[in-house]
Amino acid sequence: MFKHRRTKIRWILVIGFTVIVGAFVIYKIECLNDFNKTSLVDYKFPSKSLLSYMGNTTESLRKHLTSSVSVPKHITKSLKQLGKMDEVNKHFLFLNSVPKSGSEILVFLLERIQGENNFKHVRLKGGNKRKLNKIQQEEMVEEIYDIRRNMAIPLSFDRTVYFINFTSFDRQLPIYFNLIRHPITKVMTRALLTKTGTYDSYFIRCLLDAKRNCNFKNGRPYDLTIPYFCGHDPRCMLLNDNWAFEKAKSNVEKYYQVVGVLEEMNITLQVLETKIPQFFSGVKSTYQRNLLENYKNKKDPDIPEEIEISLRKTLVKEMEFYYWIKNRLLSQANKT
Repeated sequence: MFKHRRTKIRWILVIGFTVIVGAFVIYKIECLNDFNKTSLVDYKFPSKSLLSYMGNTTESLRKHLTSSVSVPKHITKSLKQLGKMDEVNKHFLFLNSVPKSGSEILVFLLERIQGENNFKHVRLKGGNKRKLNKIQQEEMVEEIYDIRRNMAIPLSFDRTVYFINFTSFDRQLPIYFNLIRHPITKVMTRALLTKTGTYDSYFIRCLLDAKRNCNFKNGRPYDLTIPYFCGHDPRCMLLNDNWAFEKAKSNVEKYYQVVGVLEEMNITLQVLETKIPQFFSGVKSTYQRNLLENYKNKKDPDIPEEIEISLRKTLVKEMEFYYWIKNRLLSQANKT
């Protein structure tokens, strides 16, 4: 009797346990089905939950969290990345001065009028090295741009250096301008003795002697006027090289607003004042007040005729370039 009762209790426990386990399994299956029917994307979040402000996807949450943290960038963008910009910066003036051509007059005038025209003139060092390789050109461009960033005002610069195309280094061009003088007079200033005001007789004899190295020879490199407008290609220095001549003219037409002529100083200043007024406003009157008396009576000694004939025969492209620049300047003056 006692054994029979124990067996009955045991079966009741087994049946009860089986029912409980079966009910639990059915519950889990139903939960899984419900989860598959309603994904996180379909679920409607409470109106005040974090996700409700950004849409109902985990991707929205990722974008929100990453966008809410600003990551500063310190990479300088190239002109290509920045999009279309003006090639020439109207607040940035550059004189790549030609030696023995009167550039010191322009520098003096820039320093005089910088205050009233609200800019500052900066004289760059290193003018003893005019022809630069690509790395040196880029270093010079970056030096100028560092100064511009630090000062953050309109600036003018001068340095004796051959033409540099700033856009080759993803930088805006300055307003280029320059001043040249008659090629024969320019050469002869090297022979002028300041104490006596006469030409060095040794230099005169040397120029006339074809066997000496003083005279100019076609195809050889010389630091004359054309290289300052042609650039740093080795061909730019070759005497009477047609490629250098055409390249210099092309660069003047593309990049130089004004190239003045020392022998036409009043016209040069008139054109500068008209073409680049933000820098040269009032420059002509400043010149007349401060420098005109010093230069109007100044005259170099006459050049011996045989020297002039000889130099005209050898400086063919330099002469052509000078007269081309002069005609361009006079044409600009007639339009003002």
